[in-house]
Amino acid sequence: MAKSLYPPGATNANWFSVFNAVSFQITLGSPMILYAKSLGATATVLGVIAALTPLLTIAQIPAARFLVNTGYRKFIFRGWGSRTLVVFVIAAVPLFTFLNNVSKIALLLFCLFIFNLLRGFSSGAWLPWITDLIPENVRGRFLSRDQTFQNLGGLFSLLLCAAILRGHALPWQFSLIFLVSALGGAVSLLFLLRIPDIEARETLVKSNMRVPWKEIVTFPPFLRLVIFTLLWVFTVGAVGVFSVAFLKSKIGFSESSILVLTALFFLGAIAALPITGRLIDRTGSKAVLQADMALVLVYHVFWWLIAARVFTPPFWIFGALSFFNGIAGANFGLAHTRLTMNTMPPMGRTHFFAFFTVITSVGLGVSPVIWGMVIDGIGEREWWIHALSWNRYSIFYGAVVTLLLIVFAYSFALHEQRGTKERVDRRDTVFRNTLRQLLRLWQR
Repeated sequence: MAKSLYPPGATNANWFSVFNAVSFQITLGSPMILYAKSLGATATVLGVIAALTPLLTIAQIPAARFLVNTGYRKFIFRGWGSRTLVVFVIAAVPLFTFLNNVSKIALLLFCLFIFNLLRGFSSGAWLPWITDLIPENVRGRFLSRDQTFQNLGGLFSLLLCAAILRGHALPWQFSLIFLVSALGGAVSLLFLLRIPDIEARETLVKSNMRVPWKEIVTFPPFLRLVIFTLLWVFTVGAVGVFSVAFLKSKIGFSESSILVLTALFFLGAIAALPITGRLIDRTGSKAVLQADMALVLVYHVFWWLIAARVFTPPFWIFGALSFFNGIAGANFGLAHTRLTMNTMPPMGRTHFFAFFTVITSVGLGVSPVIWGMVIDGIGEREWWIHALSWNRYSIFYGAVVTLLLIVFAYSFALHEQRGTKERVDRRDTVFRNTLRQLLRLWQR
C-alpha cells in the first residue's frame, strides 16, 4: 500500500469539507438568495445577505487570542456546532405561516447574522491549523484535493436542491432544503473531530504573540497581496448574488434551472482541480492566478453582452459559461490560497491570517451592499446607445469588466515566496529579523 503524502488522519479534513459544503452552499449560496427573492427581497436586501458572511469575519480579530488556551480543533468545533443549530431554526422559518413576508425576511436576516457571527469567530483557526498540519511541499496537492471534495459537496447539494425545488417552489420545499443544510453541517462535525489537532502549544503561543501591526501591514509581499485581494473581492464579490437575480427576473429561469447552472460551476471546478493540484507545486501560484483571471474576464464580457441585450443565448450556452467559470474560479481559489499560505511568516501567523481575512472580507462585504443600492437606484431605467442597452445589469457587468482589467494589471506586482530549497528573499529576512528584535524589547 502506497504511503500517504499527508500526515495520518489529515484527509478527514477533506470529508469535513464535503459535508460542510453541503451545509453552507445552501445556507449562504443560491438557494438562500432564491428563497429571499421569493419573499420579495430587494437588491439591497440581497446585498446585505451576501455581505453578512464576509463582514462578520471581523470576529476573527478578538477570537485569535483564545486559540492559545483552546486549540484549533476544539475552537472550530464549538463555533461550527453552534452555527449548525442556527440552521435548524432557519429550516423552520418557511413554515411560519403566522408571519408575513417582511417579518420572515427580518427573522431570516437575524438568523443569518447569528450564523455568520459564529462562523466568523471560529473560522480564524482553520487556515492556521491546515498550514501547521500540512507540509509546504504538498500543500498545493492537498488544497486541490480539499477543494475538489468541497466542490463535490456543493455539486451534490445544488443538484439535490434543484430536484426538490422543481416546478413552482413552495415554502415546505425551501424548508426541506434548509433541513438538508443543517444535517450536512451536523455530519461534518463528526469528521472534524477526526482531524489531528496541533498540540504544539509553543507554536500557538508564538503565533498569538503580540506583534507590531505597522510592521505587518508594511511588509511588502503581504501589503501587495492585501491590496490585490481587496480589489479582486470588491470586483467579483457581488456577481454571484446579482447573477441569480438577473437570471430569475430578466431571463425568466426557474429556481431549479438556476441551481442546475450553479451546479455546473462546481462540475467545472471538479474537472480542473486534480490537474492543477499536481502542477501548482512545481509551477508556482502566480502564473495560475493570472491565467484564470484572464478566463474570468472573458466570462464577464459575455455576461455584459447578454445584459446589454446584444444577444440572448440558449440555456446550454449559460451552462457552458458556468462550467468554464467553475474551472477558472476553482483554480484561482487554489492558487490564491496557496499564495496566501506561503506569504504568511510563522511569527504572528494567527494575527496575519486574521488581519488579512478581516480586511479583505470587509471589501467582499461592502461590494454587494453598494451594488445592491446602485441596482435599486437605477431601477427599471434604460438607455440605448447604438445597439447596446445600458440598464442596471449591463452597467453592473460593464463596471465589473473594467475593474477586472485593473486588477489583472496589478497582479504583476505580487511577490511569490518560493519553497525552502529556493533562495530566501532578502526583504523577508529583514522583516523577520526586525520582528524578532522588536519582540525581544517587548518581552523584557
